[in-house]
Order: sequence, then structure tokens, then C-alpha cells
Amino acid sequence: MYFANPWGLLGLLALPAILAIHLYHRRFPPQYVAGAHLWSTDSVVRMAGRRRDTLPITPSLLLELLSALLLTLALSEPRIGELDQVTHLVVVLDSSASMQGKPAGEKSFRDAALAELDRRLGTLDRSGVVTVIASGRRPVMLAGPAVPWSDARAALASWNPSLPRHSFASAWDLAQQLSEDAGELLFLTDRIPEEREIPGRMEVVSVGRQLENVAISTARWTFDSASGSGRIYLRVHNHGAKAASFTITGRSGEQAVFSRPMSLNPGASAGIEVPVPGGLQTLLLDIDYPADGLAIDNRMLLVEPKVRTVRVANLLADGLPRQLVERVLKIIPDVETTAADEAHIRIAPATDLPEANPALTWLGIGPLSTAESDQKQAKDLLGPFIIERQHPLMEGILLGGVVWGGVQPVSLSVTPLVSAGNMPLLAQLRGTRTTAYLMNIDLARSNLSESPDWPILLTNLVERRRDDLPGLRRWNYRLGEEIALRLFEGDDPAADKPLTLKHSERTRSLTRSSIIELPPLEETGLYELRTGDELVGQFAINFADAEESDLRRLAPGRHEPKVAAKSTTIAIDSPFSWVILIGTILILLALFADWYVLRPRRIH
Repeated sequence: MYFANPWGLLGLLALPAILAIHLYHRRFPPQYVAGAHLWSTDSVVRMAGRRRDTLPITPSLLLELLSALLLTLALSEPRIGELDQVTHLVVVLDSSASMQGKPAGEKSFRDAALAELDRRLGTLDRSGVVTVIASGRRPVMLAGPAVPWSDARAALASWNPSLPRHSFASAWDLAQQLSEDAGELLFLTDRIPEEREIPGRMEVVSVGRQLENVAISTARWTFDSASGSGRIYLRVHNHGAKAASFTITGRSGEQAVFSRPMSLNPGASAGIEVPVPGGLQTLLLDIDYPADGLAIDNRMLLVEPKVRTVRVANLLADGLPRQLVERVLKIIPDVETTAADEAHIRIAPATDLPEANPALTWLGIGPLSTAESDQKQAKDLLGPFIIERQHPLMEGILLGGVVWGGVQPVSLSVTPLVSAGNMPLLAQLRGTRTTAYLMNIDLARSNLSESPDWPILLTNLVERRRDDLPGLRRWNYRLGEEIALRLFEGDDPAADKPLTLKHSERTRSLTRSSIIELPPLEETGLYELRTGDELVGQFAINFADAEESDLRRLAPGRHEPKVAAKSTTIAIDSPFSWVILIGTILILLALFADWYVLRPRRIH
């Protein structure tokens, strides 16, 4: 036996104190007298000299000594041998989608990993405990910490590895923290990682095998609002070591939309383009290939894109600049020319500054001053130009060979996006709630409109405003992508309604704000975003990861730990809690009995 809390033994000091108290009461006992002799003098006559009195062994003394002894033992937490030490196995499970791989007629790698875990736990002592962690961008503790295998087995029934390729480092770090330099570390996967990446104390077991696999690597659905029809763009890749012949089909509900037979050589890929009618809402793409070893990348659910029209008001005066703007607006899809008070974008003379309106995008086109003297002093610049390429408006802008004509001094507070020296040529206005851009240019003196940068610039302007329209920006995402959308502009019309995200049978609440940013979702399928009972939009999450779809590098194997653990066991909560409970009850009984013995008695 040993004591988990040696400081509790200090309670033994109570024993001498109790003996001293009783000895004191022995030498100077209280004297009781009858009421008839209340005023008389009663004295005890003792013989002179030193003498030794024997300590009386009374029931009170015995009960108090017993209470002190029981209390000391309870505080010291007595332990017998190593009955409170158990083997602790900390397991990290690879949640990559390739763990769903399944050889024909055999169990999947996921099931093989769980079977290996079951076998491993069978070799531990009967009281062993386990902690199970699933890898991921943020690792998840599926069972534990330190629970019996019977409890962990029930929690693992819902484990569904479906993530793209990711780092295991965060899950390994969590496992080492939970093991506290004790217990055993085990990583179950389908391929052995690089040895330099594996923690020294971790054992790795791979249950993978090389398999054939054909996967949909890319799927995109575009919609033409003018014709009311769409097109599906697909790319299929053969990740196997053999030639593959298969059929890819598209279905909307029970309706078969298309079916295409295909053949691919090992390692080859091919793209197809299929026209589809409008109004399908959703489309399920599926590959039928009997020799396929991974099902998650054979199927994709696509949501039909919605039309998001941008209203533009061209407020330039009749002339060349107005014509140059209208010529580009006609080729940008889903753009509607409208009046100024209904427009999302206003393109106006640079001299007509906009009002403060956070829902408005304004582009002012020069010259900045129409005075004849100012126009005569304006400069034509050939470059070089400094471009702020981090700004989304500048995406794809090169300005090679462009003559920027009619440049005048700028007196407004601006942030330059294109400049020549200290002269801003294209800038964003500061100090206004409006998203406002100023072009310090005279299009009649510049060749900008003849370069590819002119339509790119106006297209970027329109598409940036389209992204800020309320509602979903896209309807089809890859697993692991971040999703952002604007819920409303201006005041929230449904501020009192809850915002929820529904997937399958699960619903979770979201915080209402103008901009909604969803973290990367880790399950494929159809999602619905609702505000109250109203559907804001629905979108699909699909798996697409070429590295995970390539099953040719999977292989069984084992990696032994390079560093042995300091201890293979951990201490758990004392299994003698019932002993401590009984001890506590005995202490209380002893104290009560002591009170009963010493209670005052009435003298008759």
C-alpha cells in the first residue's frame, strides 16, 4: 500500500493533541456538587510531591482516536499496489477520403482500421482505456479522453472519413498532449507518411492497398439568361493503372438528362461539355465503373446557378466616352441599363461626385476639369505605370503600350490604384461611404479603350458589384472551401428572424450580420440557408481532390515508434471511492458516538 497524498499523514499530529487533552482532564477533572452544598467549600486533597497518573481509557478517548485515524487515512488517499494504473491507448484516425476505399468483395479501409483498433485493444489489459481522435483541419476527439473501449466503439459508428488531403500534425500534437508522455500512441491510415514527419513515440499502421479509381475532378454549371439554358463542363481523370471504360450520367430527380460512355488510358483525363435545359434546379452526376475503388469522387451534386443582374446607369454625356462604355456593357452578361436612382453602379463625369450611399458603386471618368486652360495643361503619359495588383479591380490589368491621356492634378483625398510617379491615374476616393473610383483620364486623348485592359476594367467593376449583391455568390463548392455571402444591404428587413443552415436532418444556427462567412464545411451534400421559414438559397458541397483520388500509392505497412514512452500506463481516479465513502460514514458515526458519551446529563 502507498499513499497518493502523503501530506494527509500530518493528520496523525491530532493523536498526541487528543491524548494531551485527555491527560489535562485527568489531572484537573471538573467537580460536580449537589445543590444543597452550593455555598460550601469542596476541595480535593492530594498528597504532596510528584506523582504519575494513569491515563484513563474511556469510550470518549477511543472514539476520538478512531475519528482522527480514519480522517488521516481518508486525506492520505490510500492506494493498494497499481490497481489505479491502467494502459492508455491514444489513437489518431486518418479522416482522408481515401479511407473509404474498398477492394472488391472486401471491407473498406475504414472498417479495416476499426478492426485493427479492436484487435489492438484486445491485447491490452481488461481495464485499459482509449482516446480516439479524428484528423482534420481541426482535429476532433471522437471518444475520450481515457474511456473504456465499449464506450468508444459506439462513438466510432458515425465516423465517416471524407476530407481532402490535409496535414496530420495538429491531430498528432493533440494526441501527444493527451498522452502526457505516458500510454501508447497509434496512427491508423492507408499510407505511411514520411518518416521525418512522424512523432518519435507514435506507432503507424497502414491498412491501405493499391486500387483502380476514376474520378470527376472538375464540374461546373453555367447558365445563359438570354437563352434560358445552361451548360455542364466536366473533367474526368483515370487514376488507375489500367485503361478504364465507364459511363457518366446526369439526372435531375427521376429525369435522365444525359448519358455519355467514355474510355480513358491510365493516368489520362478528358473533358466534356453538355448542354442542359433550364429549370432543373439540381443535377446529380454519376460515374458507373464496376472496378472503381472509391465512390465519393464518382458522384457530384450540382445546383443550378441563379441570375444576378447588375443595374448600371451610364450618366456620361453623349459623345465618345459614353459610346466606349456602352460598347463594353453590352458584352458583359446579366447587365441591365437603368436610371440613376435604381442603379447599383453609376458611371458619371468625374466632376459630379456621388452622395454617401454604401449600396452604390460610382465610377467617375475625367477630365477632372473642363476648363480650357486646365485641359491644355493636361499631360499624356506613356508609363511606366504602378499598379496596385492586390486590389480586385486591377485583376488582369497590364496597361502595356497604353497612353494615358488628359492627366490633371488631383485635389481630392484618394488611394491610388494606378499611378505614374506621384500622379494618381485611377484611384479610390477616401472619406465617403460610397465605393467610388476616379479615372484621371480624357478618353478622347488616350488609347486605353483600344487595349484589352478597357473591357477587363469595366468587367471587374461589374463583377465586384455583383459579388456584393444580397444572396449566394456561387452555388457549387469544393469540400474545404470557405463560403461568403451578403445577406442584406442597408437595414436588415428580417432582423427578428433566426438564420439557420440545414444539411440533411441537422440544423444549426448562425449569427445574423450583413456579411455571412461560413467556415469550411466537412460534409458533402445539399445545404439550405434559411432566415425564419424563408429560403435564402441552397448550395452544394462536393469532393474533388486529385491527390486523394489517386489510390495507386496506398500500401499496407507498419512503422514502429522510434522513442519508447516513459510509462505505458496512466493514473485514473481512485477505484477506492467506496472505501473513502465508508470511512467518511465511520468518522461521522464516531463523532456522533463521542458526543453521545460526553453529552451533559441532568443531575437529580
